[in-house]
Amino acid sequence: MKDKSPTYWNEYSNLQYTKHKLISEYLKGWFPKLGSWCGKILYIDTHAGRGKHIGGQEGSPLVALKTFLEHTYKDKILSKCEVKFIFIEWDESNVDQLQGEVKAIGKLPQHVTCDIYSEDAFKLLSDLVKNFEIKNYRLAPCFMFVDPYGFNIPCDLLRRIKSNSRSELLITVIWRELDMAIMNKNRPPELTETLNSVFNGNKWEVIQNIQDYEERGETTVQMLKTEIGAKWATYIRMLGDNNKTRYFLLHLTDHEAGRDLMKDVIWKCCPNGGYFARKRDDPKQQYLIKPIPDLKELKEWLFCKLSIKPHTWEQLKDMLREEIWLNKHLWSVIKELEKNKQIEPSNFTGRFSQKSNPTLKLVKT
Repeated sequence: MKDKSPTYWNEYSNLQYTKHKLISEYLKGWFPKLGSWCGKILYIDTHAGRGKHIGGQEGSPLVALKTFLEHTYKDKILSKCEVKFIFIEWDESNVDQLQGEVKAIGKLPQHVTCDIYSEDAFKLLSDLVKNFEIKNYRLAPCFMFVDPYGFNIPCDLLRRIKSNSRSELLITVIWRELDMAIMNKNRPPELTETLNSVFNGNKWEVIQNIQDYEERGETTVQMLKTEIGAKWATYIRMLGDNNKTRYFLLHLTDHEAGRDLMKDVIWKCCPNGGYFARKRDDPKQQYLIKPIPDLKELKEWLFCKLSIKPHTWEQLKDMLREEIWLNKHLWSVIKELEKNKQIEPSNFTGRFSQKSNPTLKLVKT
């Protein structure tokens, strides 16, 4: 089949850089976490492309593969775990170039394999999952990067993949085009069918009643989280030239460690201009991630929690998981408020710290 977006490879924007940086930094934490106890782990790239852009910048498959090959704990992971990379790309010329790029890396270490398929990714994965379901097999734990050329995301397939394994998904949601399809009053039947596939039914129709472009996007992300069946959805809004959301990078996981790791990565990879991330499940609660954070809102959050009743440091840490801020931000705010005599710690021994897990309460003024 022919490449649907051949001009994609002519440029390498900040949006693409941020996407690849997120993948690399997340995998640096994910590989050792899963490799420490799993006998086999998978990285799957559904739309792998040709491997490099015209300017020489590496695409997602090479970023993922090299992240592992250059990992500090590579040998330790491979002593007890097989690491398998699956790259899927339907354009044959792209596949040929990608194979050449992988071959140029050299011989892969023992217990590392890389399979490249020239097929429709969603059909290939659908056949695989169907076969596993029939035989009652379980897919090895995987990290799957779903980066389609358009907005067609087969929600039911992703739900089945996630429910069949300890999997995590990073999905590129091409919001501008998806929103245009949702709001198209004269859409042809085949477009309606595509939307039903994206949302696993016609629930998307309620989104048409939302007037605000950004609120429609946030509602869409929450709907995808629910339909795919993830406990945690962590995402950022990447803006286009008009300062409106161009696409979402959506990470879905059922595991607290995955949620915490992605939050860390989002802050670590923050571009100079920043980007928006959701604070919690309220779609209107947005927060601009910047290299130097403004913790005013976190202070307000902490005052709100402690105004209800005292909490231990660990309890506050667990509550913070729903927010976009990190534990180190909470540490900074607690230290400042304690120093200024605005909160009072109790029920701890030794040094005042998170490890001593003091109970914190507001000082009455």
